[in-house]
Amino acid sequence: MARFKYLGEPPRPFVKTYGDTHNIKVQLKNGTVQVLEPKTGDHFVIGADIGYDITDEHTLRILRADARFQEIV
Repeated sequence: MARFKYLGEPPRPFVKTYGDTHNIKVQLKNGTVQVLEPKTGDHFVIGADIGYDITDEHTLRILRADARFQEIV
């Protein structure tokens, strides 16, 4: 079981501004897609815990490799 915090979108030269992130879609080991929605408020806050305990090993690999998320130790 692991927890992650949202770090925001990485800077890209062709994007001037980013909007709020209202949900995060992650693929599970069985191939289905799970939609994570903010537990508090209407969007994910940069630097805050996303509020989910992740246990699926495929999802863990995806989130650990994604620059938008950091695992909380």
